[in-house]
Amino acid sequence: MNWEVITERNIAWDQLEALQENLRQKVLQNPQLGFLLFSEPQPTFTFGRHSTSQDLLWDSQVLLEKKVTVAAVTRGGQWTYHGPGQILCYPIVCLASLGFSSKSARSFVEILRTSLFDLLTQWGVPVSRKNEPFGLFVDHRKLVSFGLSFEQGISSHGLALYLSSQEPYFSGINPCGITDHLVSDLQSFFPSCDWDVAARAIANSIEKGFKIL
Repeated sequence: MNWEVITERNIAWDQLEALQENLRQKVLQNPQLGFLLFSEPQPTFTFGRHSTSQDLLWDSQVLLEKKVTVAAVTRGGQWTYHGPGQILCYPIVCLASLGFSSKSARSFVEILRTSLFDLLTQWGVPVSRKNEPFGLFVDHRKLVSFGLSFEQGISSHGLALYLSSQEPYFSGINPCGITDHLVSDLQSFFPSCDWDVAARAIANSIEKGFKIL
């Protein structure tokens, strides 16, 4: 499969969701299509199907002052934050076209995580895999988050790599329901790391990871 890479930066969350759904419909109509949607959205707290309101720590006044929107998403999981300084990558593809069965969602996610693990390891980042919560970590700090949805055999949502410091915003939630959650960032290891260069490297690593199935 040849993935089409699409990039949208400084995009409002509702526009990102609309774009993602448009691409998902295209794959539904033609299962041989595959998209890697990269974005750097405007500040947004998102909550998945297993979230609780108690894990949103900022009230409406603080959200307004910080210019952070709140949005429900169709993925699993709980609360997280997305915004500037993050690289979001959504693989939108029919699992069957990659050789996966309808019950292979976990294997799909694991290949996605391994692709990022391999790339970060090549860059010399001391990253490790953890499953509770699921992600890639440097020590106890999360560097890459994952949250995917699968509907009609098509994947959506995906991963977020923290390029620059995200700590000020993560203080507004209990991400994944965890009160002592800490995040790392790639620029702590590569201060001059460029968003576009990193996004292209992620795309190449993901494409390579799925080609070796």
